[in-house]
Amino acid sequence: MKPRRFDRNLVVIGAGAAGLVTSYIAAVVKAKVTLVERHKMGGDCLNYGCVPSKALIRTATLMQQMREAPTYGIARAEATLDFAQVMERVARVVKDIEPHDSVERYTGLGVEVLEGEAKILDPWRVQVTLADGTVQTLATRSIVIATGAEPAVPPLPGLQEVGYLTSDTLWGLRELPARLVVLGGGPIGCELAQAFARLGSQVTQVEMAPRLMVREDEEVSTLVAQSLQRDGVTVLTGHQALRCEVAGGERFLVVAQSGKGDGVEQRIRFDQLLCAVGRKARLSGFGLEELGIPTGRTIETNEYLETIYPNILAAGDVAGPYQFTHVGAHRAGMRRSTRCSEPFASSRLTIRSSRGRPSSTPRSRVSA
Repeated sequence: MKPRRFDRNLVVIGAGAAGLVTSYIAAVVKAKVTLVERHKMGGDCLNYGCVPSKALIRTATLMQQMREAPTYGIARAEATLDFAQVMERVARVVKDIEPHDSVERYTGLGVEVLEGEAKILDPWRVQVTLADGTVQTLATRSIVIATGAEPAVPPLPGLQEVGYLTSDTLWGLRELPARLVVLGGGPIGCELAQAFARLGSQVTQVEMAPRLMVREDEEVSTLVAQSLQRDGVTVLTGHQALRCEVAGGERFLVVAQSGKGDGVEQRIRFDQLLCAVGRKARLSGFGLEELGIPTGRTIETNEYLETIYPNILAAGDVAGPYQFTHVGAHRAGMRRSTRCSEPFASSRLTIRSSRGRPSSTPRSRVSA
């Protein structure tokens, strides 16, 4: 049953780009908004994606430019890499930006920030389990799901035994791997393969598709492959990873050409294996299944980001279709600007279907 009164206008689940922008907009229009985050404020962009990767790329580019100093008219330039210090610098860059996405900043903006696990109980109630074990149930007019995405890990035999890195865990490295295998030829795999090659690792990149960056034009794929090869990356497109093995204290990735039935296998020795085969939306653990909200690769929404419940919306990586920070931030503000002239109007939440739950038709225009 719909509550007779609401504690809040909006509850936002997830403090990445989409969740932060949604909360900011809500606070600006004087809505009472609660933002729930279970891990780190700032989401993937700040902690694992845009910020640390570009900081690493900056150092890698500098190293490459020093090697190519004669092309700039400099007879000789020398540098000694301290990889541990490189990664400490990356961590400092993240730390410097953290205050912009912090609990303190958003509290100052008028957002209530709760650090804990959120679960949607029904279209108007969200249960939050805080870090100390206490539980709060929030009654809200609207809910925005912005839980983001996480690295996809393939079901590769032997992978757990040999160990692996992802774009989330990579930043804990303090020793440069002499031999790095990058599994995946998308944007994340390509930029990290190039960065580590420029820093001095022997990098092999494995992609099952016939070319890198398959979502881009073929000319782009060709240019990317040529650039990686110039930097010393061994690019194996059209190769499928079959399994991981340990032999004689060494770790190997076994691959074969995709679609080939001759059984010819190639063993690639590595010190670290980076899984960069894509990212998957975070869809479980916060009540979608119990409410019957349809999902596929992402949460299914209409063009206004509404789920089957018009006051439960989704934005960012969890809603797709593009997993980009700027897209998540844009779509966080899109809902209010396109559909609603009365932000967080409560009078439009009264429509019910014959089964007693909110109508799944896009008639309720509660702003997010």
